[in-house]
Amino acid sequence: MAPTQLRYLPFLGLIPSTLATVLPRASCSNSITLPGEVPEGASQNVDPNFPGFAFEQASWVPYAQSNSGKPNEFSKNLMNAITCRTGGKPIIRLGGTSADYAKYLPKQKEAAIPRAEDLTKNFPDASYIVQVPLATTNVSETVEWAKAAVQRIGKDKIQAIEVGNEADLYGKLGNSKLGPPEFQGVMTNETYVGNFTKYAEEILKNVELPSGPIFQALDTSAHLSRPDGYIFDKIVNTVAHHYYQTSGGGAPELGPGLMTHSKISSRLDLYKPFIEYLQKSHPTIPFTISEVGNSLNKGHNYDYQAVLGSALWQVDFQLYGLSIGIKRFNWQQIMHAGYDMWLPVESAGTKPKVFSNFYAQPFVADFIGNTSGKTRVVYLPIEGSKDNVVAYAAYVGGSAARVAIVNLNLWDGGNGGERPSTKISFKVPGGVDGVEVVKLSSPKGARASADSITYAGSQWTYESFGKEVKNVRNDTEILEVKEGCVNVEVKNSKTVIIRLKK
Repeated sequence: MAPTQLRYLPFLGLIPSTLATVLPRASCSNSITLPGEVPEGASQNVDPNFPGFAFEQASWVPYAQSNSGKPNEFSKNLMNAITCRTGGKPIIRLGGTSADYAKYLPKQKEAAIPRAEDLTKNFPDASYIVQVPLATTNVSETVEWAKAAVQRIGKDKIQAIEVGNEADLYGKLGNSKLGPPEFQGVMTNETYVGNFTKYAEEILKNVELPSGPIFQALDTSAHLSRPDGYIFDKIVNTVAHHYYQTSGGGAPELGPGLMTHSKISSRLDLYKPFIEYLQKSHPTIPFTISEVGNSLNKGHNYDYQAVLGSALWQVDFQLYGLSIGIKRFNWQQIMHAGYDMWLPVESAGTKPKVFSNFYAQPFVADFIGNTSGKTRVVYLPIEGSKDNVVAYAAYVGGSAARVAIVNLNLWDGGNGGERPSTKISFKVPGGVDGVEVVKLSSPKGARASADSITYAGSQWTYESFGKEVKNVRNDTEILEVKEGCVNVEVKNSKTVIIRLKK
């Protein structure tokens, strides 16, 4: 990650209460039409591994092991709380700016800290995206790095080799020490393709890798065009990009910065042409967001980046992204970054803790469900509703199973007053006699920190060592279906999953 760079225009200029098949009722101004069969425009099947993880190379050690040198069970339990809901496995990216500009010294006998690759054994069920340097002009050093990483991790655990990090920023970081002759300068599309191909081919010749395409390409910050010339079908298995919603912000900017659906969807729509290109021309190569966080905020403002509102952004961002065909999101973790999901060890006088952003992950994972990759997602327009209340449906095996409604309208309990809500009408499919509504919310509203947030009544804390604590709040509802219809009320700064009961 390059903390000085704004990811505003992602590149690619190429893109709880109920559910149903709706008949808008005269008494209700907001309604959802839920087709009985999977509608045109729905996503492809969602990969159970979609909720991925990313750790800045310089921060990996404390996430992987405790301060006492043992495997970090707190991290393991939190990751499992997410992946167990989809039946997937952790796909972990190790990289970032710290990896791209690091030096690999193969003759060094003792490392100053534990080798990152050795600590991958602490997560035996995971697969790894291993970033190796492209910033260096010494291709031999990159080859040796790749060789050592694959040997230590095990080639059967390698998801992809990522060559370089945000090459569109080379020579633009404002640090003359990070330029030629030791490091790469500014790249064009052509020089990036040439260098990527050169480094990848040298790795292929000198490193024992899994068979088939194994490289992850691009991993750019804000590149606005698609470089031509990739030998996609021969060596590339993933195309990736990085995403941060804003470059700064504080508590007053929470609403316009993170809790505005149109700003989320309009930026993600820039990926559509590239996603469609891959699906049509290279259908085996997915498009992923391999590094993502809510804001590249230099001050790491927890009142903006680590509150209920930022968790709701994370929900809407993922659901909309899945609906347009993004395959996986690797959520970035750096020690003491504002967008983190948890702090893994006591550090700088702060005890380990779970942040609000974590709560988005079990929510979205439950919405997709453990369906062996048979879930498809579609964005649902809400007739009569304003832009900041949005809905998505999950279809499993061709049938509607769940609806998520995200109410991004900002409400701050500290300001007093009744919490506004949006009422939505559903007509449920035949055979449905009730719905269950589970909620991600806090009584304190959008600016609440994790200590008052629950999802489905549960919390995850360091005191529970990252394991789910159930029945903290009893706010799940069972709603009766009357004449095939259900009415749902979703309060501001809250999101719900509506499960059909048959």
